[in-house]
Amino acid sequence: MKKWGLIFFFIYSTVVLAQSGVYKSEADRFTTYSSLSSALSNPMAVVRLDLSRSKLKEVPSDLAQFKNLKYLDLSGNKLEEIPDFVFELPFLLELDVSQNKLIDLPFSVEKASNLKVLKAGNNPLQSIPYTIKGAENLVQLDLIHTEIRIFPSELKELKKLQLLELRGIKIEVEQKKLIEEYLPNSKIYFTNGCNCGPF
Repeated sequence: MKKWGLIFFFIYSTVVLAQSGVYKSEADRFTTYSSLSSALSNPMAVVRLDLSRSKLKEVPSDLAQFKNLKYLDLSGNKLEEIPDFVFELPFLLELDVSQNKLIDLPFSVEKASNLKVLKAGNNPLQSIPYTIKGAENLVQLDLIHTEIRIFPSELKELKKLQLLELRGIKIEVEQKKLIEEYLPNSKIYFTNGCNCGPF
């Protein structure tokens, strides 16, 4: 009886902890490296790298060494472009390049076939490359407070996209309807009440 009591207690505790959010997400189970120099001491062990708010003006070429990188945070820097090799990292799942000075995303985004989350909001982005269709596993695309005016029809190829964040962008009603037609199964957040007229 004592044995069964312990088993029941373990199962009950597991359920309660899971429901209360005590168990961390997959990303939180990995060591977060926040120093490039320390990460370079063992590049193959680096799965999660946080270089946010590091005053970077360009993406360090050393990042190409992190072949097992899954989670990369480059937010809050002064980046004007994202080099191709970032999207060529074979296991990259989440990329945060928000709050930089990006005007566009490179065509090489199509090579990020495993990418699930792309956060590029709060940048002066002008457009979305048609090659976005290659990032076929995207489930979340955050473009909040950008300057995007044209949304390519290739967005319809993102069959797994669950969330598209477009708040803070001036989008005409007709274009909103078009985006919704591209992505009928996605949750799309617009800024309400934009009958913007010519830009």
